[in-house]
Amino acid sequence: MDAKVFELSLEQKFQLQCLQQEFQDLEREEVINYLIDTMQQIMARDNLIRDLMKNELL
Repeated sequence: MDAKVFELSLEQKFQLQCLQQEFQDLEREEVINYLIDTMQQIMARDNLIRDLMKNELL
């Protein structure tokens, strides 16, 4: 697999920079809640991808 697949696009880097600026204005608890929500979304996405791959292989 090509290592460039894991590199962020210019747009993604910009989005991260915007989030970083937004987080600086948030309270610690708000950042933690945002992180937990994001992790939940990532886990749900991973489950969806796993299920799609499993169904594709059947």
